[in-house]
Amino acid sequence: MKFNTLLFTLLATSSVSLFAQEKNDFIYANMETVNAKFLQQENPNSIQILSSKDGISAIYFHPTIAESLHGKFAHGHGYIFQNSKEEAVQSLHKTVLQKKAPFNYTITEQTFINEALNDVDVKEIEKTILMLEGFKTRYHTRQEANDAILKLKEVWEKIIVDANRQDIIIKTIDHVNTPMKSLILTFTGSGNKDEYVIIGGHADSTIGWSGDQSFAPGADDNASGIATITEVLRVLVKNKFVPQRTVEIMAYAAEEIGLVGSKEIAEKYVSQNKNVIGYVQFDMTNYKGSAKDVVLMTDSYCDTNLNSFLMQLMDEYNKTGLHQFTYDTSKCGYGCSDHASWANNGYAATLPFEAKMSDSNPYIHSKNDTYATMGSTSTHAAKFTKLGIEYIVEAAKTTVLGTNDLDENLSKIYVENKLLNYRFNNNSSYSIQIVDASGRELITLTNKSANGSVDLSNLNKGFYVAIFKDTAGKTTSHKIIIK
Repeated sequence: MKFNTLLFTLLATSSVSLFAQEKNDFIYANMETVNAKFLQQENPNSIQILSSKDGISAIYFHPTIAESLHGKFAHGHGYIFQNSKEEAVQSLHKTVLQKKAPFNYTITEQTFINEALNDVDVKEIEKTILMLEGFKTRYHTRQEANDAILKLKEVWEKIIVDANRQDIIIKTIDHVNTPMKSLILTFTGSGNKDEYVIIGGHADSTIGWSGDQSFAPGADDNASGIATITEVLRVLVKNKFVPQRTVEIMAYAAEEIGLVGSKEIAEKYVSQNKNVIGYVQFDMTNYKGSAKDVVLMTDSYCDTNLNSFLMQLMDEYNKTGLHQFTYDTSKCGYGCSDHASWANNGYAATLPFEAKMSDSNPYIHSKNDTYATMGSTSTHAAKFTKLGIEYIVEAAKTTVLGTNDLDENLSKIYVENKLLNYRFNNNSSYSIQIVDASGRELITLTNKSANGSVDLSNLNKGFYVAIFKDTAGKTTSHKIIIK
């Protein structure tokens, strides 16, 4: 998470044009004018304001000086890297051509989503966080960064190969301004394939302003976000998700040095006139610092309509019951993460975050950003995985709902006198599970007929979910309340 500016360690790399600057370690960037002026007053020899417009300045500076911004302004004020003086100045006058009317989102996929949410597994999220932390560092100029990307690619490939999904493709992306690669996975839409629904997060890490990046574990920032989107992928594939619109999942290079990877990708998409109906960033998802669980960013570049849709999703799927969590709002400041790259190119984008900015993980950008400092649990990140599933499925829509066929044969499920009564209009046999609001399995029955009842007299008052699976593997779930 690029909350504040970070040391841009300029290692000599012949293939990276980023490092050719007129002054040693100086770079071009954009920054909020109020912050640029503050830095100029404090460090007149380390920053030059080239041009300003509408509260944003093009600057030429040594990025280490931006450390002093931290805590003085809204948390997250930083900079966005630009490749040249011309690019930095021209970006101030950029005309956004891609911006469209707010997309008309709808909520229609309850059957598929309610089933898929049951498959979110905190242990799978944990595996990915620990795998990425295990590289010791993922700083963009180090070999470990690309080693981590290639390992993540293997993980994603195994998910799709094990499911025999030949319709899903994965590719690595080379960049101009960093040696680190990005990773893009694509579900090509079966209907409106030219409309894109995208989620992503950055895969690099940093320990901030220190020159020694050999140990930058980045467990929360941002192994947690990558683990979140990886679990979204696993659950969607497990549930045989086939979207109507094209869905992409992205892991970015070099966010920590000014959104480099996502900026290049978003600029390419707009140059190709790709119609991205919405982009959601997952950057830091596993540290619960606030009373509310999911905190939506409401900075000016965060799309109001998209934020409203995410709130509607959480009201629909997470307000009560088995997958309950809460939400709130906050602001993270200029260019705080990769969603800013998409917003700057005219696309609707936002960031659901792990806490209020004032309550966010105090260990990021340090050697203490480890899984252990987050309590060695992934329960908080699981909430963001569920939101990611809800967003992708409702925004892209399903072509085939695996539970629909079963529901069409469903006649009735109801509770009366502590008996769960059910009737399906077919001759299949069923397994039945009853789970409580925490997901704990309380009753398991096998080889039951399509018409029968289940004794619930040993259960206390409260909310439960009944899950039915037929011999073909098709499932449906039904919320029940015992009074």
